[in-house]
Amino acid sequence: MKKLIVALIAVLLAFGVVLSLNGQNAPAPVLTPAPAAAADAVTSGEVPAEEAADAPAEEAAPVIPEVRGLDYAALHALHDDGDVVMTLAGETETWSRFYAWLQANGMQVEDYFRQMAENYQIAPDWNGSAGNGQSFASAVVEQAKDDLTSMMLIRAFAAEKGIALTEVDLAALTPDALAAEVLGEGKTADDLREIVESRLHMSLDDYIASDYASHLFRRCFEELYGPNGENLSEEEIVAWLEGQDYLSASHILLLTIDPMTGEALDEETVAQKKEQAQKLYEELSAIEDQEALVARFAELKAELCEDTGKTAYPDGYTFTPGTMVPEFENAVRALDNYGVSAPVESSYGLHIIMRLPLGGESLLYSSQGTPSTARVQMAALRFAEEVDAYLADHPVEYAEGVEDLDLTQFVLAE
Repeated sequence: MKKLIVALIAVLLAFGVVLSLNGQNAPAPVLTPAPAAAADAVTSGEVPAEEAADAPAEEAAPVIPEVRGLDYAALHALHDDGDVVMTLAGETETWSRFYAWLQANGMQVEDYFRQMAENYQIAPDWNGSAGNGQSFASAVVEQAKDDLTSMMLIRAFAAEKGIALTEVDLAALTPDALAAEVLGEGKTADDLREIVESRLHMSLDDYIASDYASHLFRRCFEELYGPNGENLSEEEIVAWLEGQDYLSASHILLLTIDPMTGEALDEETVAQKKEQAQKLYEELSAIEDQEALVARFAELKAELCEDTGKTAYPDGYTFTPGTMVPEFENAVRALDNYGVSAPVESSYGLHIIMRLPLGGESLLYSSQGTPSTARVQMAALRFAEEVDAYLADHPVEYAEGVEDLDLTQFVLAE
């Protein structure tokens, strides 16, 4: 199940229900291909002067469409709370938990429906597309199945491997400890319960069950691969990177465009930067000692490089084909490790490039989210594949009527 592989990779850093995001994405480097320009606006929305006298004094209040929710009482009555409705390798989930996730997911969809109705006067339908070829109704069911499958899966997998949560893990799962972690120092279990129930529409116990799975995923990962993939050898990682055609390089970029507007700098400034780039290349190419070359390159980069991505990627980029502008990628391919290029011109400016060897600590470029090292990413993929293979050998069994549950039968009448 490819969907679960992707989920398991993400889960190593933050699995389960997320209340809020505290961090922000790092700025993207200027080497990424520029997005297509947005279409120009075709109207200003202004009322012509000659028509102003005829314009109504006030706009009519928008008509907010009715949002049709689900009949949760009828849905809940399908099974008794204690009925086992999902089984995986001896692990089970009851209808009580399955219904709880259906209700939580369904009510979050209803929240979205209300926002669309109030803000845009759009009345989404449960049969409408939620993306990935799913309707909103089917997405609610599939998400509940996936969530509970993940929880059963990691419990069964951990049991087979003889891995259990530590006392420290369990202490972190108490309501008060979770409240302090998620909401901040001084917050209590009651504060967490209120937010979980109002925002996520689930009980605190169900929230903790999800967090339990998160801790167990991480504990299994650390036991098998090390906290940061230390159990993988450098040779394994390099072979994996080469197999994915990764390249690694650092550069000193002198911009020939205004980074705010994208417009070209004046000819005199560009000429000065070309002269500066050539001098940088001549200085660096004259250094024969590799250690001295790397040190000097780093000094010049810190002082002169105008790449907006150097804060997030201070040691350079490790990237796959097509990620960076062609001129940069082609120049990297033409270099040996620690080779320095003559000035390479791209639509962004002039690059003095040093190719770097691939390794476990290479920070892999990502256009979204926080970058991580090759060691961590390879370990995460290996772990996801291992858990996914376990799932393939131990498929989920469902009680009658659960696997193909149709929520459209429970949409309230108008």
